[in-house]
Amino acid sequence: MITNNINPKQFLKMTRVIYFSLWSGLITFFLMVLFITNHKLIFNTSMSDPLMISTFIIACVFLTAGNRYTKMVFGKINQNDSLMNRLSKYQTGQLIRLATCEGVGLLSIVSLLLTSNLFFLAFLLIALFIMIQYYPTPDKIGREINLTLNEIEMFNN
Repeated sequence: MITNNINPKQFLKMTRVIYFSLWSGLITFFLMVLFITNHKLIFNTSMSDPLMISTFIIACVFLTAGNRYTKMVFGKINQNDSLMNRLSKYQTGQLIRLATCEGVGLLSIVSLLLTSNLFFLAFLLIALFIMIQYYPTPDKIGREINLTLNEIEMFNN
């Protein structure tokens, strides 16, 4: 995404639009699946279902990997770069970790659609909860990529 001609306040708005788009897309898809499902929904925690095991493993691996990879991206940000260059790298990391959450959420919704097992909602709720933790605020952005107080103030001006 090109962020050369925007200020930090516009950057924050753009990042929040992306965030809400991903979050609301998951919710909308889930509601649509509930609407079109004509099977009786059950709650079954049997680990004999291969889809249950694979969803569990994928959720654990992707959610952890997305967070770790993002921290690695944030750690490689050069503090001598311009503010907009650092924010662009932040946005890349943010998209990576949100995409891993969205992937787990979509897999759990599709698994619910295929099996009518409400247990897959647990994976969706975990993914959504983690996405809520990633909501971009000036203070969080500042903490994650080591911005100065003056740079954080620029989000409010």
